[in-house]
Amino acid sequence: RDHLKEGGLDFPLENIIAEPEGKNTAAAIALGMRAISLSCAEKNANPSVFVFPADHLIKDEAKFIEALKKAETASGNGYITSLGIKPYRAETGYGYIKAGEKLRTCLAGRQASPFLRTSPFSIKAGEKLRTSPFSPFSGREVERFVEKPSAAKAQQFLKAGSYFWNAGIFVASASVFIGEFENNAPAIWNAVRKWDGKNGRKLDAIYKKLPSISFDYAVMEKTGKAAVVVYDGDWNDLGGWDSVYEVTSKDKNGNALPPQTASCRKNVISLDSENNLVYSTTGKIISLIGVQDLRVASTDDALLIMGQGRSQDVKKAVEKLKGDEALVNHIRVRRPWGSFKTLERADNYKVKVIEILPGRSISLQKHARRSEEWLVLTGQVEVTLDGKIYKLKEDDRIKIPKGASHRLTNRRRRKAKILEIARGSYIEEDDIIRLDDDFGRV
Repeated sequence: RDHLKEGGLDFPLENIIAEPEGKNTAAAIALGMRAISLSCAEKNANPSVFVFPADHLIKDEAKFIEALKKAETASGNGYITSLGIKPYRAETGYGYIKAGEKLRTCLAGRQASPFLRTSPFSIKAGEKLRTSPFSPFSGREVERFVEKPSAAKAQQFLKAGSYFWNAGIFVASASVFIGEFENNAPAIWNAVRKWDGKNGRKLDAIYKKLPSISFDYAVMEKTGKAAVVVYDGDWNDLGGWDSVYEVTSKDKNGNALPPQTASCRKNVISLDSENNLVYSTTGKIISLIGVQDLRVASTDDALLIMGQGRSQDVKKAVEKLKGDEALVNHIRVRRPWGSFKTLERADNYKVKVIEILPGRSISLQKHARRSEEWLVLTGQVEVTLDGKIYKLKEDDRIKIPKGASHRLTNRRRRKAKILEIARGSYIEEDDIIRLDDDFGRV
């Protein structure tokens, strides 16, 4: 929650579920449905559920909300409704939805799953469609889902008028979502329903065994309850660097910087260069000389230099890194209590800057093969060392012998920064024995 808050989003902690690892959209949606089923079990509730990707930019809010109201009306009639984006170009990077006939009858969708109590507004199959006075019903059946097409096919789809971009936005009642998991992806649902909503270690074990497949493939392409509602407003999928370039402000030569790195503009030198995107979180000077149509992304971990139109190939580059240490050991790592950034490492030492969020503590722990030394850079902290408590302010330091139990706590209202120097025969992060932890990781 704290990391979301840093990004300008603040949600109640109980409303946030962190996936143990990325397993594509089927697992993520099933996990969300399990949390909802647990929440609704004693409330006799069967709410409408809206599923959204996190990387979309939607500027036409009024049209978007109207489309969602129409989708919810369809969900009230027993359908899982996808939002189809009206295409304005022959796009080969998106999947498509082929829309069929207008919806005419209700499905038995509001009849609750065994894992939700019966809804007080259950409907019967074959009833006349129910509409909302606020949102005229205008859904259509899904004839088929289409994978990313060739350029020629995409041009045909654009002309046909009945193909829409698949936005990955879904609306249905909780019971319909769960029921269609039960019918079409029972292995996923039967695994996820074993989670009690609290035990993080059990969720870790469950997630490791789940297949990594999309919700489209697991459910939508198999269900008989798929519908589509069209949204024809402004929309961008920011899942690729070309899309980021499209929506970012540009200078007179067409060179673009994402808004969140506008402070880095002074660190970019451009000579005879056009139509490039530069994204940097490092503060390093980046020089563009005589180049066009490049997408440059620089972070502490990696540097990407890509030609225009190659966003879909980034996954191929990542595939080549499978098994590489760089995919596991990042320079900056987030933890529930804050984060740490590795400044330098060798076989027998590692130097890190640790940030502790207000009111947070690292676990009470010890290491078998390394000692540590902490220097307070900013703030004030409390150190527990073999049962004794030490209060440190800026410029204070303390040594942690190998095998000693220790904990770092920030009881102040501001972040604290600590410089850590670890020395030993083995300095990897898995040399840790947790004795107590505020986040259930013991």
